[in-house]
Amino acid sequence: MKRLLVLAPAILLVLFLLNSFVLKENKVWKKTSEVTTISTGVILRYNWWIGPFANVNRSNAGTKNIVFKSADFGKTWQDISEGLPEIDQPVDFFAGETDIYLRMKNGMYRSESNLKTPVWQKELDNVSTKPSTSNIVKSEGVLIATGEKGIKRSTDNGEHWQWVISEGGVGIAVERIDGGFAAISYSTQSKSRRIRISLDSGKTWQAIDQGLNPSLFISSIKQVGKYLVCSHPDGIFRSSDIGKTWEKVHSGADKNEFSYVPAWYSSMNEPKRVFRIYASGDVLYAVAGNSGC
Repeated sequence: MKRLLVLAPAILLVLFLLNSFVLKENKVWKKTSEVTTISTGVILRYNWWIGPFANVNRSNAGTKNIVFKSADFGKTWQDISEGLPEIDQPVDFFAGETDIYLRMKNGMYRSESNLKTPVWQKELDNVSTKPSTSNIVKSEGVLIATGEKGIKRSTDNGEHWQWVISEGGVGIAVERIDGGFAAISYSTQSKSRRIRISLDSGKTWQAIDQGLNPSLFISSIKQVGKYLVCSHPDGIFRSSDIGKTWEKVHSGADKNEFSYVPAWYSSMNEPKRVFRIYASGDVLYAVAGNSGC
């Protein structure tokens, strides 16, 4: 009896603490099938239980959102994915004057480019398109190209080349812009992809990505009208002042999917999908594809 009297306060204390914990647990523990960021510094995905101090980022986005179109210089974007397979990844894209083509793993799809709401039709597997991207551009007798060491330049039609951007990484993309060129290349110093422009025929280059978060997965830079449009894992950005400032005009292709890595090593938070930007005249297309090269 004395032993029970001694233990009774301890038992009551334990029951009180357990009851308090359960009440708190019901408030802060949630289950999610989507990405979850925990303030203790770990990023989780897919059916994990989230503990205290969790911040759940949830999105209702479906499995569409494959192809978007902008006819107002990148200001607004229309989802034109209706009719495409939801579980397949785009492989290649080509925008022509009258038709647009999207190659996916299960085949090629075509739609007329001037339709307000595109109607996708599956084509024969042997349909071929022009290359959707170019690793070399020419303006006023100067060639600019990507290479294993960065970005290179030639003034004699490609017989001799000079590296004009070389920071230990490969060149990703080159484009013509008004008055010069734009390029994306990887920098080992910043451990990210950098966006630069040249307004003196490719001789010197100026970084224009200071207003963007550093990333390994910047994929595209295009000019339409007076605007530069950039594809970044954070979304699609537009600049009206040659990259001095950037305005986010669309969310990222992969808002919720991240690799399981420590959050403090955020440079390696790899999205599964990023948009790639394609231009046909003044019309832009954003196609969600694998984030890898």
